[in-house]
Amino acid sequence: MIVNREYPDMTPCGMKFTTLAGAVGGGQQTPGFLGIGRLYITSRKFILAEGGMKRIVWMPKMLKEDVRARFEKRAKDEGVPDLLEKIADESVGSSVEEIMPHLEKVQHPVLTLPPLM
Repeated sequence: MIVNREYPDMTPCGMKFTTLAGAVGGGQQTPGFLGIGRLYITSRKFILAEGGMKRIVWMPKMLKEDVRARFEKRAKDEGVPDLLEKIADESVGSSVEEIMPHLEKVQHPVLTLPPLM
């Protein structure tokens, strides 16, 4: 999942942005967490070793709209032009239990990737 600093509510990992930022702020390294800039989301190198943008399963609507044009171009290059629409947001839910049925329904490509652990 990805969350931007303007999103005030709870995320699917059970933390708000401020808590997440505390886990990566000041150069601190925490396994499973990565502090990034918005432009990196659409980089060809975005978490490439983990499967790239196909690993994104949730992001707030406001962030989806902010990166839409660049994201859709990169997703098309990656062979998944409808990926942004398959990514859940707060209207779908803010817990794993709420977003999993959505991912299955839309056949999100993350379900075909090998597990990270």
